[in-house]
Amino acid sequence: MLSAALTLAIAAVALVSCASGPALGVDRVRRIDVFVAGLPAELDGYRVSFVSDIHYGNNFSRARLRRLVAAVNGEGANVILLGGDYTLGTAEIAPFAEEAARLRAGHGVYAVVGNHDFYNGRSRTIRELRKAGIVVLEESAVETPSGLVIAGINDVRDSFPAMGRFRDILDGGKPTLLASHNPDFAEEADLSPFDVILSGHTHGGQITFFGYAPVIPSEYGQKYRTGTVVKDGVPVIVSNGAGYGGAVLRFRLFAPSDFIVITLRPTVPASGR
Repeated sequence: MLSAALTLAIAAVALVSCASGPALGVDRVRRIDVFVAGLPAELDGYRVSFVSDIHYGNNFSRARLRRLVAAVNGEGANVILLGGDYTLGTAEIAPFAEEAARLRAGHGVYAVVGNHDFYNGRSRTIRELRKAGIVVLEESAVETPSGLVIAGINDVRDSFPAMGRFRDILDGGKPTLLASHNPDFAEEADLSPFDVILSGHTHGGQITFFGYAPVIPSEYGQKYRTGTVVKDGVPVIVSNGAGYGGAVLRFRLFAPSDFIVITLRPTVPASGR
């Protein structure tokens, strides 16, 4: 009976996932306050929207993508960051970029590439995103008008070193946010230049049972499945992502799709100090 019930539940979820998708393009928006020691006053309340793992074309329609873009814009964040894994394949890159060109943020829209973007056509993905007015960060960084450094790293499993000469361009004296598609980066690199890391890749497990994902694309098990993990004093915030991975099980079970909006806040001193 349990097996039959589980089969019916999975089938029901699969049918729902094949519909046009949720009104916001994702099941939920996660809003998180991030406390940064020594944050300048001009960055108190600064907001960053982070959207990852859309996998446009993989049971993710253009109409749903358009709703997602509208929902992200509706948050009114200072910066929008795209976290990689944008399309099902090469054919979807140009139409994805056409929709992503509608993203709007006062201090810019930025992107990093994920592992699927390498498979699908890294150069073409970067070219189309840049044509759409999106700044692609590859072991590079920009400083916003308010003084926040936005840094981006290549996927940790790509053919380039995880840090390379990246560290040389970072100023440890300025608040720095890193976008890294794969949260495993946090286990394999020096995190001292960063105040917060935003990642995706693991899809929240995509299919989970009682908080456990039988299959998860991480070398560190369930650790970076979802949520916030503090590593070496740095919060690593992992999005469940917007879309679906895989070629067969293109749905979610107890791992709701999302995008994240973080708000920067200064660390509150302990009372009496």
